[in-house]
Amino acid sequence: MAFKLTPEAQARAAEYKAWETEQKAKFAALNNESLVVSAKLYIAHMSPMHFAPGEPIYDATMWHIILPELLDRVRNGGDA
Repeated sequence: MAFKLTPEAQARAAEYKAWETEQKAKFAALNNESLVVSAKLYIAHMSPMHFAPGEPIYDATMWHIILPELLDRVRNGGDA
């Protein structure tokens, strides 16, 4: 059974959906170099991860190893 949103909540949900659609289109239109620069900018402004490089934690591996590798590959145009 679904619940009914208030008109304010419906308006907020529609606004968030429109923002998401705009952001997806904006980033999809970027070339690889601009996408890497944007990703690095967003990462730099995110809350820092609470795990140091090398800690055997999924979050640390994603933040310190996988994301940098993905960005390097995109920037360099392909596989390692």
